[in-house]
Amino acid sequence: MFRRKNICLFTIMLFLSMFLMSCATHGRRCAIDVLKTQVKMESSKKEDIFKICGEPLTKDDNIKQGTEVWHYAYVEKNITGLGVVAHVAGVGSEWESNKTVLDVYFKNDVVVDIKTESSNQTNMHWQN
Repeated sequence: MFRRKNICLFTIMLFLSMFLMSCATHGRRCAIDVLKTQVKMESSKKEDIFKICGEPLTKDDNIKQGTEVWHYAYVEKNITGLGVVAHVAGVGSEWESNKTVLDVYFKNDVVVDIKTESSNQTNMHWQN
């Protein structure tokens, strides 16, 4: 009876830890697909970008060139199946990271360029 109770408690703790550490996010996600279809170079304005993406994480001004850049970035981390096993075994955890960076360039409040970058990585974090 005592052994069954310990196994049940272990199973509950395992699922609880998987739930609590399964996902982490940071930044502001922007619908890049929507940008590609709705934003027109040399005619869309800051308001159009704001409606799609919201407030940027940061803004940079280049006064000499008369441009402004709005920066968006979003990172999502999810623990993998191997990461859960490694965590339960006490040796570490494996995470899959998805990162998206978006920079929108304006001149006189009009969109003149959009640059995007995205990456997917899987990393093992070993415990000492």
